[in-house]
Amino acid sequence: MSDRKSETGRHAPANDHSARFDAELRGVSAALLAENRANARTPTHRIDRAALSRVFQFTDLCAAILIAFAALALDPRTVWPLALFLVIASGGLHSFSLYRISPTVPPWDRLARSVIAIGLAGLATLTMANLFDPAVLPVAAWQTVAGGAGLLGLQVIYALAICRWARAGRLAANIVIVGATPQARRMIDANRRTREVNIVGIFDDRQSRSPSRLAGVPYLGTLDDLANWKALPEVDRILITVRPDAIARVRDLLGKLSPLPHPIGLSLEFGDEAASTATLASIADAPAAQLSGRPANPDWLIVKRLEDLVIGSLMFLAALPVMAAIALLVRLDSPGPILFRQVREGFNGRPIGVLKFRSMRHSVEGEKSGVRQVERDDPRVTRVGKILRATSLDELPQLWNVLRGEMSLVGPRPHAPGMKTGATLTSNLVAEYAHRHRVKPGLTGWAQVNGSRGPLHSPEAARERVKLDVEYIARASLWFDLWIMLRTLPALLGDKINIR
Repeated sequence: MSDRKSETGRHAPANDHSARFDAELRGVSAALLAENRANARTPTHRIDRAALSRVFQFTDLCAAILIAFAALALDPRTVWPLALFLVIASGGLHSFSLYRISPTVPPWDRLARSVIAIGLAGLATLTMANLFDPAVLPVAAWQTVAGGAGLLGLQVIYALAICRWARAGRLAANIVIVGATPQARRMIDANRRTREVNIVGIFDDRQSRSPSRLAGVPYLGTLDDLANWKALPEVDRILITVRPDAIARVRDLLGKLSPLPHPIGLSLEFGDEAASTATLASIADAPAAQLSGRPANPDWLIVKRLEDLVIGSLMFLAALPVMAAIALLVRLDSPGPILFRQVREGFNGRPIGVLKFRSMRHSVEGEKSGVRQVERDDPRVTRVGKILRATSLDELPQLWNVLRGEMSLVGPRPHAPGMKTGATLTSNLVAEYAHRHRVKPGLTGWAQVNGSRGPLHSPEAARERVKLDVEYIARASLWFDLWIMLRTLPALLGDKINIR
């Protein structure tokens, strides 16, 4: 048997190649890899389409309620036709798939379906009014026109917003594929017709058998290159493509990818037809096995953001007098800026600038890497800084990070890139360390109310904190967040042990 035949048999490698696939292969130089990684397109600030759909539905519901109340205030006796119209119109918008967010649907298509749905709702409403109460027909007519114009205006705004975000790539999830396989090529070909996801690149640790480009998508290197890739924080999901009999290969890939905070999916190759008729979005989200990471819940994402905006705004306004007094004390206590910005790891490990009141002397607090952690009786801490750190009041400016969407009120506390426990990188001590980046960092968290605060000086302390952070991610809910917030102040006031 020839070498080529041995690769296509039952025990073929996980990234076996067909004849068509081989035509794309050529040597990949280090310079070409560097160029591919530099040019890889990773749109930032993506918008979750399911969450956006919920926002549109909620906005339409609020608009319908406001329109109904306005009509009720004008003439309660003739409000029933308008209420009927709003109910029928809402059902029509759903039935015409106006709440299905697709970046490939042109604005005129959405607007045409909106006009048809709202127009049919108006026609049905006027017909019912004419049949059951002809006297209200004139009022029902202008109410229907006014209500329809309001709903249609919202649909115009939605269509234009979707078009703009789609052009910027913000509605397409960033996905990388692990495995330069024929299955990957077929999935890329299928996705090219819809562009429902943004395929950033291909990674495969069998570099000698990988193409420089696969169906137009660049090869970006090995799994080590993926872990060290500067654009990795902008990736939303990692998809593994292998043969169904490559069990050992899957275990090996998961062992290398599991430290990453990203959801990992598995797509097995069963044949050409399934991949050629499905989009990569459907393969990645539904049929693909979820191997790592909690599936995104759009309803929870909306609730979490509303929680941060509503409670965070109230807390920010209430804290303004306190922050003004602290700012004055910091200014009088020692020379230097009142606030400073520390680089911390945010969602998916993205670097964010976290605001704090200055609690150390300016000459040393300019070290923003955060690698050296504070120690007991640290000479760098100022007199006011000791009080601020003991009460965690130096963290109050992070309410602004919460309102900006970089942090949440509740979540794992943000750590500095390259933070060490003793002389060892904390990320190297705990295999699940990166999993704490699957949610936004928080102003307070489950670990903090359970006594894990301040710097980490032992591997045991690092493991305990990550364990509590991962537990929070698994249990996250509105009521759990409220419980943690209620426990935060008593936990801070009762903590006499941790260094801060």
